[in-house]
Amino acid sequence: MRLVTYTAFGGPPLPGAELPDGAVLSLPAILGDRTPPTVARLMGADRALFEEIDAALDAAAADPAAAVAAGRLVPAGSARLLAPLGERVLMVCAGANYRSHLAEMGEEPAEELAWFVKNPNSVIGTGEPIRLPARFQDKVDFEGELCVVFGSTCHAVSAEDALSYVGGYTLMNDVSARDALDGLAAARTPADGRYAWMNMLLGKQFPTFSPLGPAVVTADEIGDPGDLDLTTTVNDTVMQNANTSDLLVGIPELIERLSRYYTFEPGDVLSTGTPAGVGAGHTPPVYLAPGDVVAVQVKGLGALINPVEAASTRKGTR
Repeated sequence: MRLVTYTAFGGPPLPGAELPDGAVLSLPAILGDRTPPTVARLMGADRALFEEIDAALDAAAADPAAAVAAGRLVPAGSARLLAPLGERVLMVCAGANYRSHLAEMGEEPAEELAWFVKNPNSVIGTGEPIRLPARFQDKVDFEGELCVVFGSTCHAVSAEDALSYVGGYTLMNDVSARDALDGLAAARTPADGRYAWMNMLLGKQFPTFSPLGPAVVTADEIGDPGDLDLTTTVNDTVMQNANTSDLLVGIPELIERLSRYYTFEPGDVLSTGTPAGVGAGHTPPVYLAPGDVVAVQVKGLGALINPVEAASTRKGTR
């Protein structure tokens, strides 16, 4: 099941389920006042509700004209997809978690997992523009990533049980301003390294720097999350092309390690890291510029596509 947040015909954002042709089933039209307000809240719903949505999807696919006439289905092309979860959620990201990415950055695998929190106010949906911040626009990089979306409360779980807490998967572009790279490479003291690392993480927090989506695909649709091909293109040129089998810390172990500290609620996101091919890993580096189009894709999850724009000149923006 492909769960989305959409808007249509000038209406408000609503939770929906997308058909293969791009038409969107309106969950409020199906569930009425039982509809969770957002996809994030829906992730924690019981199986019976998902079975009801499944049945409605089958009916809409069998007779789309009747579903459109009844107001249950928005035709393909009439719905605009937004960031899929529909509300601000906790987003924890693994860093340096692909062997290939460590190699391209000249790093050795560390004993401890690198991780950080991504600003939920930086989230945008597919089709929305990544805006280059005026003061930090010269080294903005892309990082295509596979994300776990939790389906139940998850804290202090074992790797063996971890996947039972996963409700679905989505994609993220962990956009990053790399201005702190030189300082990180030049650090010679613990204090210098600490400040450079903090500045590196701040470069990931700008508005529009977390494209997410296009949908949350429920876990039952994904066979083995440890064997998925991820591709990132910039202007149709392949920049990243990897399989999740290259993860240094696999998804079950990643959930185990981070759930020791975090309580993940339904709808929260855990991003698993990015593979080789980021802009900073190329010689010379390939950073984003106005007019570029970035696409992150995994078969079965769809394509997260975002154009790149220059910084806004509107008052109050950066």
